[in-house]
Amino acid sequence: MNYQVYAIEYATRPARASENFYGHHDPHEDYAMTMSYYIWLAVSKEHTVVIDVGFTEEVAQKRKRTFLRCPVNTLRKLDVDPEAVSNVVITHMHYDHVGNAHKFPQANFFVQESEMAFWTGKYASKGHFKSVVEVEDIVHLVRENFNGRLHFVDGTAEILPGISVYKTGGHSAGLQVVKIQSEGGSVILASDASHYYQNLEENRPFTGVYNLAEMYDAFDIVRSLADESSIIVPGHDPLVMQQFPAAKSGLEGIAVRVG
Repeated sequence: MNYQVYAIEYATRPARASENFYGHHDPHEDYAMTMSYYIWLAVSKEHTVVIDVGFTEEVAQKRKRTFLRCPVNTLRKLDVDPEAVSNVVITHMHYDHVGNAHKFPQANFFVQESEMAFWTGKYASKGHFKSVVEVEDIVHLVRENFNGRLHFVDGTAEILPGISVYKTGGHSAGLQVVKIQSEGGSVILASDASHYYQNLEENRPFTGVYNLAEMYDAFDIVRSLADESSIIVPGHDPLVMQQFPAAKSGLEGIAVRVG
């Protein structure tokens, strides 16, 4: 089964290399590296799947992000009704990936079991960890679990024909990347296994670390999923908007088709 795959940019923030490479200490090699925020969409004749759901304008203001547009509203411009979407993949539960889950009332959510276990465990309230989530986002998914709409994955699974997830960890306890079959080959949504192309290409982990060794392993996992026909899409690189064509007329600079 083949899907058309889209990336939707909904927010940005200014950043520098020192913020995006773990262990970067040379001030002479520091430079601007804007961060973009995305959600992704995979559409076939049989299935519509949203991968991550972004954050709200209120959270953007709180965290001083430049909010460009509501990513959920942009789905409507791609002929997708979020209230009818039945499948959402959550790559991990940081604030910028789960903040609009409440806008998908009919969805089944696919998440790694280890990710939910971490955010409902004893370390979730500790300093650095607490700072990368919004509590109400976690609570919402807990409620969805009791509603029977959370589907837990333990490692690797084909969640729908043509769409598989692979646990990498590293950036979070249960980070997962998504491999989607498209007409031209596979699209590998690296999410935060590689925030930028440079993280993967230069084997340089991002600064947000849950487990550093697993971050290095994540690079190898992403590479192992790819062949000569594959497209690897990092989770936060502005270059994604430049390297792929607009999803359709009128969405230039808003959404691109990556596969």
